[in-house]
Amino acid sequence: MKKNVATAHAASLALFCLLAAATSATARAQNESDREILDKARALYVTGPIPSSISCDINVDWDAFFTTLKLEQTDQIRARLQKFKAMRIHVVSRGADQTEVTFDDVDPSIAKAGDGVRQQLEGFFTIYWSEAFGQFLAKRGEAFQLTPTADGYEQTADAGSGKVVVEIDKAFLVTQLTLNLSTLNAVVKPSFKAGTDGLLRLSSAEETIEMGATKMVVDFGWDYQKVSGFDIPQHLHMALPGSFAFDYTLTGCEVNAPKPAAKIPPPRSIP
Repeated sequence: MKKNVATAHAASLALFCLLAAATSATARAQNESDREILDKARALYVTGPIPSSISCDINVDWDAFFTTLKLEQTDQIRARLQKFKAMRIHVVSRGADQTEVTFDDVDPSIAKAGDGVRQQLEGFFTIYWSEAFGQFLAKRGEAFQLTPTADGYEQTADAGSGKVVVEIDKAFLVTQLTLNLSTLNAVVKPSFKAGTDGLLRLSSAEETIEMGATKMVVDFGWDYQKVSGFDIPQHLHMALPGSFAFDYTLTGCEVNAPKPAAKIPPPRSIP
């Protein structure tokens, strides 16, 4: 399991690089028409308000995980399962690179397993904060190029020595994000579901990373719960196809709202 967990973490870091690169674009927008097209696209997605932090208890479906391992149900295995189920996990996430995972009631014999859980949750919140609020579409004031295609549009931005491409269909649905660098290629295929307000929310992401001869695929899927007026993840499924899968439930969540922008007082009149 250790190797697979490391693979998943590497994949999530590659995705973070992909999305971070998109914000450092150097190409210029072609014209006002391009900006208007992206305005229309962004109007389909939930773009905020974005919470400043999410704090939750984490429940892991250890029964399901141990079932996928197909281990003989010996007394030793059952005792080990109970140790995992007794572990208490808590997460506080404030951004794509600011996720803290803590543990209580951890038996020393399974302490290393917590590293894998931590990396998976960090990887998920990297995706969540980077993509969930329409971050994949350029905002006004950001640099990009927009090119019509047979299927819709491609939004392109420079990323150092490489390129970030966001594919958008004719209905303004984002279908794929691609990063091409000299060191790696990454492809993310997102899926969305509409909420009761009709706006689209990111609900899954299939990520494929190629680094030399190494190829990794990681699937994330989740739904939402309402906390303090914000939609935040509730059930999370993470899998390396053909290898392992984990199911998480986020409970007892608290959400901090973003701080309101400071109001600038009007200029005082001179008598």
